[in-house]
Amino acid sequence: MDEPEPPTSQQPIPPGPPIQPIPPGPPVSPPQAQRLPFSQPAIWGFVISCVSLFVLGFIGALGAAIAARGYRAARLGQARGGGLAIAGMIVGAVGFVAYAVIFIRSHLG
Repeated sequence: MDEPEPPTSQQPIPPGPPIQPIPPGPPVSPPQAQRLPFSQPAIWGFVISCVSLFVLGFIGALGAAIAARGYRAARLGQARGGGLAIAGMIVGAVGFVAYAVIFIRSHLG
């Protein structure tokens, strides 16, 4: 014989608004890698090279050499500023060559 089901103590849930799932939180981003410091030789090489265009043109070679050290550090991934170092090398070389041409022309001729 079939046994009757025992009465349950739960009452039926009245109809209401549908239950929405909880939205996920903001996406979790991976931790940010710290930026490398800017290469001090790249900065100083660029500054010295720019100064060589207006005053003491012979220091353009010194500025280019210092900027080359900054470029090496940027290329090896130790610092930022590779573009600034390249600009320092170019400006320093141009300043030195311009000084050399003016110096030679003034003394030879």
